[in-house]
Amino acid sequence: MMDSSLIIPGPRTKAALALLERHRRRGLQQSRHSPAGSQPLTPTPTTPSPARPLRQIAPTASTIREVSLQLGLTMRAIRLYEEMGLIACGRGAKNMRTLDETARATLRAIVELKSLGLAISEIAELASEISPPSSALRTRLADHLAALDDQREATLAYLARLPAG
Repeated sequence: MMDSSLIIPGPRTKAALALLERHRRRGLQQSRHSPAGSQPLTPTPTTPSPARPLRQIAPTASTIREVSLQLGLTMRAIRLYEEMGLIACGRGAKNMRTLDETARATLRAIVELKSLGLAISEIAELASEISPPSSALRTRLADHLAALDDQREATLAYLARLPAG
């Protein structure tokens, strides 16, 4: 029936009874394989099988997490930029996204252009112009600067009309 050498406190649940049964069977198997009067067999440590070599990440490649921390972007934003075709990500171990120096430079440019006030849709239109910078990008930035100057003048005019308070 049940071996009393293993005592499990608490209620006799199915899991506890199964554990007792496994323990009993293991004891029976060890007693069959060991000579009479000898100690029960102890498992011998096995040597690990040679693991499959991992794909090596290029020394200049960084993981998406490293780049997100360096540039202050979220990993979701980097994935979005990849889906939009703004950057190309490689794949490393466990299919993890890796970014080479070109992708990191493009992301730095995207972050800088966003901080200047360009929308991501405008940046996507100029994607081919970002690296290396072209005349179309220069023209777009000059137009953006002119729009900011107009907005500044309109803000100053509005402030001048406000009553002193």
